[in-house]
Amino acid sequence: MTTYLKLQELFYSTGYGKDILRCIQCGTCSGSCPFTDQMDYAPRGLFSLIRDGEMGEALKSNTMWFCSSCYQCTERCPQEIPVTDIMYSLKQMAFKMSTVPSGLKMPDLYNSFADNLKYFGRVTDQLVMAKYSMKHPFDAIKSMPLAIKLILRKRMEMRPQMTNNRLTVSTLLKQNKKKEQAL
Repeated sequence: MTTYLKLQELFYSTGYGKDILRCIQCGTCSGSCPFTDQMDYAPRGLFSLIRDGEMGEALKSNTMWFCSSCYQCTERCPQEIPVTDIMYSLKQMAFKMSTVPSGLKMPDLYNSFADNLKYFGRVTDQLVMAKYSMKHPFDAIKSMPLAIKLILRKRMEMRPQMTNNRLTVSTLLKQNKKKEQAL
């Protein structure tokens, strides 16, 4: 069995993987997405690649990284396929398999967001951007005028907020990771 078929089986064993088998290729997801013009493959095309056994190509694409989690695709899908959740699963697989496309900034932002959630139990915008800025300092410099305006208008907190149940969030994330590793 080739590596790509193993990847396909691994994807189908994730929480939402088999849901794409219900896809009727109507294109509603792709037509609902505000970023399909930026993607290598629209969601419908990505699902087609996966179903055709082209998992390697799917994981190398930029499609899931342009997903803005607006859930329009999921809301409009006549088959009720959780497209956005599938995109999250594909992001996690791409990291696990080291197939994240080079030259994209979105994976760094995704990592910064996820790390912030793991540590604080909630997302603190300035810390997400601070970690992201370590890898992309020119983006930070370009964002400084906006950051200063937000601080002056008291729209950006300078201290991170922590959830009261940080350990509960941490425990849930660890349990989810154990489930993924068991697959």
